[in-house]
Formats: sequence, structure tokens, C-alpha cells
Amino acid sequence: MAIKIKINGREIETEAGKTVLQAALSAGIYIPHYCYHPRLSIKGSCRMCLVYVEKRPKLEIACNTVVQEGMAVETGNEEVEKARQAVLEFMLKNHPVDCPICDKAGECQLQDYYMQYDAEPSRLCLLDQKVKKGKRIPMGPTLVLDQERCIMCHRCIRFMIEVANNECITDARRSDRTVISSFPGEMVDDPYSLNLTDICPVGAWTSKDFRFKKRVWLLTKSPSICPFCSRGCNIFIDHEKGMVFRLRPRENEDVNKSWLCDEGRLAYPAINQNRLLRALSRNGGTLQEISVESALSYSAKLIGDHQGKILGMVSASASLEEAESFKKLIQAAGGEVACHRRKEGRDDFLLRRADRDANLKGLQKLGIDRPVGEGIVKAELLVVLESLFSEPVNGVLGKKMIAISPKRSELVEGALVALPIAAYSEAEGSFINFAGKAQKFYPALPLKGDAKPGVWMIKALAKKLGREIK
Repeated sequence: MAIKIKINGREIETEAGKTVLQAALSAGIYIPHYCYHPRLSIKGSCRMCLVYVEKRPKLEIACNTVVQEGMAVETGNEEVEKARQAVLEFMLKNHPVDCPICDKAGECQLQDYYMQYDAEPSRLCLLDQKVKKGKRIPMGPTLVLDQERCIMCHRCIRFMIEVANNECITDARRSDRTVISSFPGEMVDDPYSLNLTDICPVGAWTSKDFRFKKRVWLLTKSPSICPFCSRGCNIFIDHEKGMVFRLRPRENEDVNKSWLCDEGRLAYPAINQNRLLRALSRNGGTLQEISVESALSYSAKLIGDHQGKILGMVSASASLEEAESFKKLIQAAGGEVACHRRKEGRDDFLLRRADRDANLKGLQKLGIDRPVGEGIVKAELLVVLESLFSEPVNGVLGKKMIAISPKRSELVEGALVALPIAAYSEAEGSFINFAGKAQKFYPALPLKGDAKPGVWMIKALAKKLGREIK
């Protein structure tokens, strides 16, 4: 049921049962908050979202105050501003002033709110010594905890219990001595552990992998799609000067909500390392760099010499556009097309899929559903379209092979000629996830070396064969 309330004199319509904070945020009215997260239960512990509600005797927390018909709310009057400053002052009383070495600097809500709502020197530090708590505490294979920076919003505890189904952390002690801690003998060893670094509003939870690597304000944040399994999580690629430093979840209610698994998140080094940057041709027993033009001509000759005796193997993580162009190329040469898949993983209760290919549904839509199998034995020439996370193929040793790949893989090492193509991070395309949802991705980084977009390379090869692929 819809009801009407007023926030800062503006009448807005909202649903009965929503909180003041939810109604305000939905209407584009920002109320500062720490402990509230739209995908976690309401805690109401940080007090940062205090607002004035008409005819109420004291300020109310917006995150846990349910809207009522005709309610009038003020989010920035003098009383609210003073309360907000007081809350920040108490939070900063024991908070270490180590922003210059904190990974959260630049995307820290404590920094942002201090500049927006307080910006006053502390009085409390003159009266009392700061409470010292633990620093640089290893909390498992992926995380480091700085207890001194924690503002006790409890987002991390709620995430582990409510989302990750893992009761491995809690709060211990009382008053301003309270700390976040694991249970005795336990660590945060969980496939979704690094989400704690995203939801922590300050720098308490930090990633061992990203720690001290790069200031976040130097990074360009580009939207993309994770190709590490068939879920197709929406992500941001954070990069600088062609180098990727981290992957983060991008909100999508229908796919991954606000989360990302550690496995997909930590797959980014493949974008930076072991890339195929130049076209290669086998000369005797070694591969030597040649121009892309020469490699295309040699590839076209090989395909022309083996018309009708070709097997095209396309990665199930190639984009829909690459796979479609590749199918047309191979069929034009009288060959057959097969699907090459990664070894299966396992499904879990949240995001991870046993199908570790990004676009199997897309290939099936194109009619490419035949497994590689015995086709390798019958073929005289293999033409392989790889993706960044393709795995080795059994039975190809000793076969004549053309590799179209973004990386220096085992197949490239065994090929007669290799053509360098862009990875998903440098190309435009689309994946269809396990649920049949098509998702576009766009270039986040410039092309590396002599690599070209996969569709461009396939069409250029077709042109060398006298074919036009549309």
C-alpha cells in the first residue's frame, strides 16, 4: 500500500512498511549511514542516520523508523547536524589517524562524512588516550583485519551469517573495548570472504591481495562481466595504465545482487600476465614472431590446403559474436565446429556455478553444442578459438593447428601459427548466462601488443580466404 510522507518539506510517495532511510534513498534524498546495507538485516547501531521526526520527543534513527502516513521528517536541520557531528566525534575518538597508509583512503565513508558533516578538530583526544586495539591481524587466506579502524557497524558479522552462511566471526568484549574477532581456532576461510572488504565502510577489513598496491583514486573503474563461470556476475575492472589491480562486484539484482566470489575476483592476473602479444609462426621447432598480416596469410593457406578436413574448436567462454563469426568461417571452409569446455567445478548456494564457462548457453543458441571428442582424430587441421580461461585439450599433440588466442597457452605452443586476439577486458561482446540472460560487455583496457578483437581477426582471416563474414 502506498502512503505519503514529507522529507525536508518535499512530499514523496512510498510503500507502507519501508523505513525512513529506505524511502529517502529511493527518492534520491541521501541520509548518511554506516551500519545499514540494503541486503543485510537492520542493526541500528551506528546512529549516523539520526533524523528529526515531527512530534517525536527525540531524534530517531532513519534505518529502523517505519514510515507512517503524513509523517514529516527533517534530515539536515540544526539539531540533526549537531547530533551527526557528535556521532562522528565519538567514532573518531579511538580511530587511528592512519589515512595515509590505509587502503580504504579515497573510498572511506568515515573520511567522506567527516569532511561533509564535521570537519572540526577533536576535543576528546585532548582529554583521554585512544584505546589501542589489534592491527594487521591475519584473518584467513585472503583477509587482514585492523581492529583499531573498526566502527562496529557489524556489517561483516551480518554478511557472514546471513549471506555466506558462515558463523566464523563475532564481536568480543564491551564498551569502547569491543572488537571484531573470529571464534577461537577459526579463521575467515570462505569463498565469499573478500566481500567484507567491499561492505566495510572504513579500512578495518583489507584484502591481502590488494593491500598497499595502488591508491584507489588513481584507478579507472570500468563496468564489465565476469567470465569465470556461467553466472556472469556484473563487475568493475579497476585499472591504471593498462594494468588491472582488482575486480569488484557491480550491483545487478537479477544476477549477483551486490556480491562476487573470491575465485572470480582473484582471476584478474590472467588479464595482465602470459598474454599473446604478437603473431607467431613455427620455424623448425620454435615459434617466431611475425606480422599479423603474414600470420593471416599463412593461416589462410593452411585452411585452403585442408578444405573439408578441418575441425574448428571454440571455447565456451568466447563471446557470442566471436563464436558466430568463427562458425561461419569454419563452415565456409567445409569444416565442422565443436565446443571446447572447461573442467566442471561445483554449484553452491549463492553464486558459483559448476559450469565454469561464460557462454555455453550462447554457443548452444548458435547450434554449437557438439563436444570436441573424436573430431580431433578425424581432422587434418585444427583451428582453435581460445578465451582467457581456456584449458588444455587432450589429443592435439602432433596435429596441425592454428590457434586464435588472447594468451600464450599450451595450444599456442603446439600450433603452426598463432593469431593474437583481445581478452574480454579489451573487447566488446556479449555472454548468455546459465539462466539465458544476455549481457553486453565493453572494452575496459586498450588492446595489448598486436592483438585485435576476436571478431576482427576472424573476419580478416575469412577475407584472406575470399569470404565475407557479416
